[in-house]
Amino acid sequence: MATAELTKMAAAPSRRAVVPAVSGSAAGRRTRCSLLIALGLAIGGACLVPWMAYLAVSLPPSPVAWHWPAAWIGLDAMEAAGLGSTGILMLRRDARYCLTAIATAAMLITDAWFDVTTAPAGSAEMSSLLMAAIAEVPTAVLCAWLAWRGLRACRSGADAAASSAGRLGAVRVLVIGSGGREHALVRSLALDPAVSELHAAPGNPGIGQLAELHEVSAANPAQVAALAARTAADLVVIGPEAPLVAGVADALRAAGVRCFGPGQRAAMIEGSKSFAKQVMVAAGVPTAAARTCRTTAEVDAALDLFGPPYVVKADGLAAGKGVVVTSDRAEAARHARDCGTVVIEEFLDGPEVSVFALADGDAAVALLPAQDYKRAHDGNVGPNTGGMGAYAPLPWAPGDLAEQTLATVVQPTLTELARRGTPYTGLLYAGLCLTSRGIRVVEFNARFGDPESQVILDRLGTPLAGLLAAAAAGDLPAAGKLTWTPGAAVTVVLAAEGYPAAPVGGDVIDGIDEAGLVPGSYVLQAGTATDSAGRLTASGGRVLNVVGTGADLAAARASAYRAAGRIRMRGGWYRTDIATEPAPGTSLRT
Repeated sequence: MATAELTKMAAAPSRRAVVPAVSGSAAGRRTRCSLLIALGLAIGGACLVPWMAYLAVSLPPSPVAWHWPAAWIGLDAMEAAGLGSTGILMLRRDARYCLTAIATAAMLITDAWFDVTTAPAGSAEMSSLLMAAIAEVPTAVLCAWLAWRGLRACRSGADAAASSAGRLGAVRVLVIGSGGREHALVRSLALDPAVSELHAAPGNPGIGQLAELHEVSAANPAQVAALAARTAADLVVIGPEAPLVAGVADALRAAGVRCFGPGQRAAMIEGSKSFAKQVMVAAGVPTAAARTCRTTAEVDAALDLFGPPYVVKADGLAAGKGVVVTSDRAEAARHARDCGTVVIEEFLDGPEVSVFALADGDAAVALLPAQDYKRAHDGNVGPNTGGMGAYAPLPWAPGDLAEQTLATVVQPTLTELARRGTPYTGLLYAGLCLTSRGIRVVEFNARFGDPESQVILDRLGTPLAGLLAAAAAGDLPAAGKLTWTPGAAVTVVLAAEGYPAAPVGGDVIDGIDEAGLVPGSYVLQAGTATDSAGRLTASGGRVLNVVGTGADLAAARASAYRAAGRIRMRGGWYRTDIATEPAPGTSLRT
């Protein structure tokens, strides 16, 4: 974990004061240290039990007061209970350990005083002094420090939660999805002081380190709604596009569950390129001229109209790989034939950027602009992919890009969707081209983009659950102004052999822990699984997201690539030019 992550982790209130160990930099090592302390306390408490049994049978009657042996044993019993419960509560990430730590520190000091003041002069007195100096007083100091640290974290976390959207109490969150985007969402939610329980379905092994996993079909509305009921989820966050287009959000809302994600009709902004174009035209949103084509004759006419370079997009969902940009007319026509209904549009020349906006059906707030790399190989050549890397912020982009996008793209689109009776609640992703004529919308997506989310969420300083809950409740203005962590983030995607055409699965992944030791870096899992031997293996095309952070893009990029270089997977590969310079726009496929 990055140092900034530890700062956010430390801000967690009552049930998030201690977090699970995730490999990382100094912050990750300190998190592991906390877990070692917790284990030590739990084991120490258990070890006092046989000591109490020994005292019960070996202590002679006191010449001063009959009850002193019973008091000695009783104090040791309370110490055992205090140490054990403090360790267990820390391991469970339950900040009530602060209370048991305070009580245990007091009992240890009392026991030390009792031992020293009642011990007979001579060797017994020296033994008592030695025991107090070596064991009881240091352990009391440790417990007092743990209590102080936890109470300070609770206070700062409560302040953060009070200022976050909706002034959430403890909430149970269910995240739907299994990729790198969902791991990034779960990671950010785990840092939110308002989140008391975290569930994911179906998730992946990395997500499983932070959330309880459940086996469901993510695109099955009934299964997801039933799971939300079983987990008593206060908020469901839908990651991928397929569940949204399948109507999962509608099923959840019908069941009375607060959901972050648009309903089925509004999600068609991504589910159908032709529908998105209709909305943009009606809303006056600047975009490329286009034609929807269903027949060979219509395709030929559109290719003639726009000329090369040809831009052909599958009308439906295609996991980010339904677009062909080429000067080869035969290739363009072949892609159109393979896809069925397509949208053919004019070529836009300029850098492409991604601007996300949270929407509550009426109001919207823009997030930090980012840029991803769609082409498979260095130099932006090769086939389109789901994204091979991303970075944020964009120092070369206009400073008011987010505000421009909100005013000219997002808000008009929300207004038009509301006019059509399909208010949009969730994340609206605007893929933009910065042309010489100004902003042009390349595409809309109905969810957090992948891999841009991995860098945007890393930079977000405002607690995430409060923002998503406010949007889901239709009260986004209550969120106030967003805060952002200074510096930059870069993510590099490690892909499987054969991606994107025919990715090979099953290869064993090693070195994630080593990668996490690089300062300012951590690894998110995307297409992973565990085999019968418990080894982590590749199960998808884009396997891992290696995130590097730093004071600027150069530092973040260096961190990401140092970490990526420590990961070992047969056939694994990644681009080596992420964040070296602005990615070209819709460059020709070569």
